[in-house]
Amino acid sequence: MKSYQAHLASTNVKNPNSLKNNQILRSSAIFPFIISKSLDTKILFMGYWLIKRNIKDIILKVSLRSKEGVKIKEEFKNIKQVKAFSVSVKKLLKFQSNSIIRSGSIELEIFSKTNMVYPYPAIVVNYEGKNSSTVVHTCGRIYNNKEDFKANNQQQVSETGIDIIPNRNFLPFFAFVNGKTKVSNTNLKIKVINYLGEVLIKKIFIKYLKPYETKFVYFLNENEKKFLRQKKGTVKIDHSFKNFFPRFLSGNIEKNNHNSSLTHTYYDTSSLKDKNTFWPNPNKKIFYDSSVSFPLFKNKKSYTELVIYPNFQKCYIKFNLEIFTSKGLKINKINSVLNLSKKVKKPIYLNIKEILKNKRIQINVNKNYLVKLIIDGKGKVPTRLKFGLNLGYKNKYDVPSNICFNAHVPNLKVLSKPGTFKWAPMLNKYESNFTVSNTSNLKNQNKKANVTLNFWNEINNKCIKKKLVINNNGSYWFDLNKNKKIKKFLKNRTGWVTIQSDNPFVNGWYAEKSKDGFVGADHFF
Repeated sequence: MKSYQAHLASTNVKNPNSLKNNQILRSSAIFPFIISKSLDTKILFMGYWLIKRNIKDIILKVSLRSKEGVKIKEEFKNIKQVKAFSVSVKKLLKFQSNSIIRSGSIELEIFSKTNMVYPYPAIVVNYEGKNSSTVVHTCGRIYNNKEDFKANNQQQVSETGIDIIPNRNFLPFFAFVNGKTKVSNTNLKIKVINYLGEVLIKKIFIKYLKPYETKFVYFLNENEKKFLRQKKGTVKIDHSFKNFFPRFLSGNIEKNNHNSSLTHTYYDTSSLKDKNTFWPNPNKKIFYDSSVSFPLFKNKKSYTELVIYPNFQKCYIKFNLEIFTSKGLKINKINSVLNLSKKVKKPIYLNIKEILKNKRIQINVNKNYLVKLIIDGKGKVPTRLKFGLNLGYKNKYDVPSNICFNAHVPNLKVLSKPGTFKWAPMLNKYESNFTVSNTSNLKNQNKKANVTLNFWNEINNKCIKKKLVINNNGSYWFDLNKNKKIKKFLKNRTGWVTIQSDNPFVNGWYAEKSKDGFVGADHFF
């Protein structure tokens, strides 16, 4: 693991040493795929390099490998247009509709003559099922060189921070693709943690991994799931992998392989004690110790659930909530929703609708609301404080988004930024929507945001532009099915939206909700 401070230093384009010693001319992502009669693996991205980094020519290399790591297909493409791109593994393999289940990996390598800053590109993997369409951004990758390997192996930590759903028809899994060299005789120690903090330990022995071999690990069978006691749980994965970036693709997959949820694991820093494990507030008069905002799914069958995972060290943290209308009007504040002073040993699930109900806070189902989480850590917070955001919809199924994200820590350098550029996909499968927010960890003085939205399709490099203003603590909500012009523009294919703003604190979330109860979602790039 690279420390958060080292990560910021390596991606600082204004740092001369960063540019000199950290030229990123290859940016890559590698995803485990699984396909069946009902399930396809798709890769979604857009030509953002041409806008964000003003790079005129990008070369994309796509490598498809079998489960055993044998390359079975290779394609090259010049990316010269800002538009949406979609790659279907089924189409690449000319997969016939039958009952065969295949797995393997798809690697995307981006090459440029100009520094791309990040060694991992903004790419989304989409598991499109019979009743679902779920997503997660780039997680695993093969290292660029020895320096990249060394920087990301400063510390060896476990992976954690995912939900195991209690539904008996779903199996929890994590998956990864091995690096360039073989691995022999390695052990995985799996610690399943239920909502009571009880721990079930399993050991998985892997005798041999070939170079680029894909491994799906189904770590809890139907009988063992009784340990969850009909509620969600989580897992910690102790491993010794070093020859690839060990951020595991994960989720819960239906036994018949018709549908799957998707997310990714995250660092478990609960045992670390070095100085870089906490982030000090640089100015407590200006900043909250940390904050983050997220949309409220408020309809009768919907819910918004915030998860705090046991991935950080013992510390004092108090969580406060503020609720804002889309215009930025604060309708209520709830202090001390959760106070922590001991080491967290189990996942903590906060159902926001239930909290509001218990506080007798009335919510109008015809209005949109943003929830702002304010974190008080007495002047510091863990740098790797990890949350899960479960945007859920209960129907035939109940499989929420389980978005992995970090707390936003205060940084004085952000105040000098002239604005920000964000982007997100629209899957255009069921109900595609996104929320753009203008909230910050400033205690006051955050300004309005002038925002330009550009909508892109897969057909050409034309776009539809929309300008708007978002108040401080306000939000803009977009529902694709209610925007007929843009829906028609996408022509039944995927699309992307780019968000340019003069305010550096603009951010957001996107979601794909199926009527059957699956929600695929993630945060903006």
